Amino acid sequence: MALVQAYTAPVLSNDKATEQPASRGAISRLMPPTLSSAFRSLSNRNFRYLWFGQLLSATAMHADMVARSWLVWNLTGSSTSVASVLVARAIPMLILGLIGGVAADRFDRRKLLMIIQGWTLLMHVIMAALLLAGVVELWHVYVLAFGLGAGMAMNQPVRTSIIPNLVDKKDMMNAMSLNSIAINSTRLAGPALIALLIAATDVGWAYVWSSGAFVVVLFTTTKIAIPNIALSGKRGNPVSQLVEGFVYIGQHRVILALVLLGLGPLAIGFSHQVLLPQLVEEEFGYGIGLMGVLTSVGAIGGLSGGLFIASRRNVSYKGRLMLIAATSYGLALLGFAGANYLWMAFPLIIWIGVSQTLFRAGNSATLMEIAPDHLRGRIISATLLDTALSPAAGIAAGFVADKYGVSSGYLLLSVGCLAVVALTILIYPRIKDI
Repeated sequence: MALVQAYTAPVLSNDKATEQPASRGAISRLMPPTLSSAFRSLSNRNFRYLWFGQLLSATAMHADMVARSWLVWNLTGSSTSVASVLVARAIPMLILGLIGGVAADRFDRRKLLMIIQGWTLLMHVIMAALLLAGVVELWHVYVLAFGLGAGMAMNQPVRTSIIPNLVDKKDMMNAMSLNSIAINSTRLAGPALIALLIAATDVGWAYVWSSGAFVVVLFTTTKIAIPNIALSGKRGNPVSQLVEGFVYIGQHRVILALVLLGLGPLAIGFSHQVLLPQLVEEEFGYGIGLMGVLTSVGAIGGLSGGLFIASRRNVSYKGRLMLIAATSYGLALLGFAGANYLWMAFPLIIWIGVSQTLFRAGNSATLMEIAPDHLRGRIISATLLDTALSPAAGIAAGFVADKYGVSSGYLLLSVGCLAVVALTILIYPRIKDI
């Protein structure tokens, strides 16, 4: 099985010599060694710009998630409707995600990233304008959710496939963990602050904030220099290149197992967010403020899990880590099914945050280590199928929650997540030895 070869002295796309990682700066020297080690990939200037863009795009993503869920809940009063908007966002991920993987292996990844981010910025600006003008209708939310989903579908394989070109193979897990840290650090305060902003002003200002964030993301992307790599070639047949990616996955059972296992946490488990509006209002008797706080508290777990993995120099137990994390995720959802008191929700949402971060870091790093460079985009795009199926699980959970209560919705998701873990082990028992 071909493994990614670390770059030793590649040529940058701007024809300059490769920038070597910077020595530890003054701030790093003041950090405890373990904490400093956790952020070691940021010593690479190009990865630093990519990571900062991830940080800002994550703030925009969280603003959209909180604002959109609350908007649709207030327009319809239905968890099924909240989930159906996620379906509109997921449809392009099922289609364009695979195309994005092919594009990432054919074209200049930095230029692609800038085009994608410009499109996403446009979607946020339109949504802000509609809301602030007071003319937004439910169909607007569906159309713009589709547009944002198209941007996300193209963004993920391109952004992730860049990382192995910027950091050494030995730091792959660290870099992937730092991506999770970027997402969860913004979740720590971002959703709560966005919820307060919405409560004090209007939902539209959440999209004003996300639009500003993407302006800065575009700027940081212009500063990234990526080594020249052997791409698939612009003149190749895109369809045959897409098929080539699936053939490779089918011939390597370990990759197939990793994609399958992702259906638990990334598809079924992640969809629990559609139940949050109903949980906080009907079960606990609160509003948007509590929803934002719960989302932010979940980031404590995600941040803790990310720091734990990032501080490790070598993780030789990725398979067991993923299995434990996926199982833990399912058990936390089961806990929510029995959460009758508000205080119970806080440790459970932290538990979910830890499980999700550990799984994502292990899954992404393992795939990037195994995949050859010219196929990375397509292999990452296959994992988007997991994420794209999340709204389908959300629709099912939302329907059950509307009909039988929110606890039943969480129970359904828990059973589904744990069933995927069991099925993966049954199909590929050696996954624990990765």
